[in-house]
Amino acid sequence: MRRSGTALIYGIPLWYRLTASAIALTLAISSSISGAPSLGALVVVAVAAVAALYQERWSFDAASGECSGRVGFVFAARGPSFKADEVARLRLDTFAKGRLDQRDLPPDDKLPRGSQARLLVDLKDGESYMIDSVPVKRRPELELNARAIAEALGASLE
Repeated sequence: MRRSGTALIYGIPLWYRLTASAIALTLAISSSISGAPSLGALVVVAVAAVAALYQERWSFDAASGECSGRVGFVFAARGPSFKADEVARLRLDTFAKGRLDQRDLPPDDKLPRGSQARLLVDLKDGESYMIDSVPVKRRPELELNARAIAEALGASLE
C-alpha cells in the first residue's frame, strides 16, 4: 500500500511490473541469441510478458470521496467504482481450504495449507467486493492495510 496525494493505493506495485518486464526482455533476448527459440522458451517469455501487463489496483480517496478498483491487463483493466460514503464496513474473513462449512473454523495455525485471509468491503446497498486474498500466515499484514483503509474512509473494520 502507498499514498498518492490524498488517496491510498492498494495493489500490485509498479516494481513488480518493471521486474517482470525486465525478465521478459532478458528471456526474449537470450532465447533469440541462442538460435531458434523452442516452444517452451516462447511460453516462458509469453508468461513473463503477460505478468508485466497485469494490473490489480484499488484506490481509496476520502478527500474526493471516490473509491475504485482496476483489475486486468493495463490497457483493458476495469473494475467497480463507488463513493466512500457508500461503504458500510471493511472486514477480514478467513477461507479454510477444503471445508464446505466455513462457520466454525479452527485457529489460524490449525487451518489447512492453502487457506486464505480475505479483505472485503461491504457497501450499504449489500454489494461486497474482495480487495485482497492472502495466505493466512500473512493475515497480520493484511490487517494493518485494512486498518489504514478503514481509517482513511472513516469506516469500521470487523
